[in-house]
Amino acid sequence: MSTPAEPPAELTMDEVARHDGRDGSYWIEVQDAVYDVTDFVPRHPGGGLATLGAGRHATTLFESYHPGPSLDRARRALGKQGRLVGTLAPGEREPYGDPAFFDAVRTRVDDELRRRGRDYRSFGWALVLEAVVLLALFVGAWAWRLATGSYLAAVLGGLVVARLGFAMHSGNHAAVARRSVANRLLGTIMDFVGGSSLVWQASHQVSHHGRPNVSGHDNDAEIGAPFLRFHPALRRRAIHRVQTVILGVGMSIGLVKWLISDLAHLRRGRVTHAAFHVSRGAWLKVIAFKALWVAMHVVAPIVVLGPLHGVLTTLVMMAVGAYYMETIFIVNHLQRGLVPRPDAHWATQQVQGSANWRAGSRVANWISGGLNHQIEHHLFPSMSIYLYPTISPVVRATCAEFGLPYRDYRGFWSALGQCAGYLHDLGRPTVALGAPSR
Repeated sequence: MSTPAEPPAELTMDEVARHDGRDGSYWIEVQDAVYDVTDFVPRHPGGGLATLGAGRHATTLFESYHPGPSLDRARRALGKQGRLVGTLAPGEREPYGDPAFFDAVRTRVDDELRRRGRDYRSFGWALVLEAVVLLALFVGAWAWRLATGSYLAAVLGGLVVARLGFAMHSGNHAAVARRSVANRLLGTIMDFVGGSSLVWQASHQVSHHGRPNVSGHDNDAEIGAPFLRFHPALRRRAIHRVQTVILGVGMSIGLVKWLISDLAHLRRGRVTHAAFHVSRGAWLKVIAFKALWVAMHVVAPIVVLGPLHGVLTTLVMMAVGAYYMETIFIVNHLQRGLVPRPDAHWATQQVQGSANWRAGSRVANWISGGLNHQIEHHLFPSMSIYLYPTISPVVRATCAEFGLPYRDYRGFWSALGQCAGYLHDLGRPTVALGAPSR
């Protein structure tokens, strides 16, 4: 007579969080089930994406990074390759919501790509080629600046920094290739231009993409607090009356802050709401790239150009890069009415918490690194950015069918104007900011 199988253990998230890689073990939670994927991590085609989900709620990561038919294969592989160690206790579970919209939009997008003979990472070679050209331009602008002290070279360097930021964005989202090598190389551009790809992945892919514009979860909703109020759930202060000015000026040093804030986040093993494990190798990588950045953009300019021009040309480069890149980022979520329902399915929340501008335009898509199609990006983060104009009509139509708002501003300046107006209203005590999205 066979022995009855024991019911799965009920686990807390504190127990799951102990297996984030620090002791060599990796547990992930997907739809309330907890799997030990330690043995599968070295063989995972997505490389670091498997470890990024370890020790935390990983349903959104798992489903959004296995688009189209690969999601069904991934679910089967998780059941075979991972060892089920338990389920979350009822009080530890997150609402999953109705997946009907997600099922419909991913099926229709997959059908459209198949009809056109594309897959989710078509034109990944173009992203690699652009990154190679941009790196050559960046080094060239740096050499030109050192040789002549040219502020035009500093401006060019800043524009290239922003473009490199878009390249690393695709790399860290695994939107370049199926295998991890090309993605990891482009993602490391983040470290080369002064940041930390590890910190960025925790803050952006885990916190921001996990629950966009949800206070207490999305780090981006609390950037600059208490001096800036980006979310209606945050306490309003008198200083917020002039926060449009504060943001406009403060944005100029947005990239410089990476140099210090990254180190603080790494030391704590946490960036606001997202905890992460920092290995010895990760520390070595960060220190090496930070040292390289300081040598290239602080020491060398000061030695060659003198303290004044050396520092100023670097600050001009970083300010230009910040204004280009960060204005592209902020208009996509800092808008009126982009507060998702907390009980909605993750895919529905992505639509409720995001806005597009000039959707369908391939020119705007290139200028913004695909970020003008923010809704499409949040639904399919590992998709090549060059496919977003192709799938935009499909996503728009599916949103209309399910009664979801597909917010699409006429252009960047329209989106920026609405963003500034909303930011101004967030700083005023008597302005009604509206209810969460439906």
